[in-house]
Amino acid sequence: MVSRQIRAGLKGLEAEFTPKIVVAYEPVWAIGTGRASNGVDANAVVRDHIRKPLAEMYGEETAQAIRVLYGGSVTAVNAVEFFDQPDIDGALVGGASLKVEEFVKITQAAVK
Repeated sequence: MVSRQIRAGLKGLEAEFTPKIVVAYEPVWAIGTGRASNGVDANAVVRDHIRKPLAEMYGEETAQAIRVLYGGSVTAVNAVEFFDQPDIDGALVGGASLKVEEFVKITQAAVK
């Protein structure tokens, strides 16, 4: 399903515009639930269902250059787990961004 959404969403987009693309992936089951994936599983989705179709559409180099963010209950506790993954470039922070101390810890984890 994610691969299909990537292909449909970017259909007709010329390669010259790909440097401006940021893809944010959040599992449907995580939206508003407070439940998060684990880093390894989230990375597998990004690698297999986001970067792979991007590579088929625009080439491997372009697919690796496109920024992909993970969203889905990112917290100070689990942020490092997502930031440590090779195919995840950052986080789309939801509710935790409303808590200053929590958000500061997430941004600090991103810098490490």
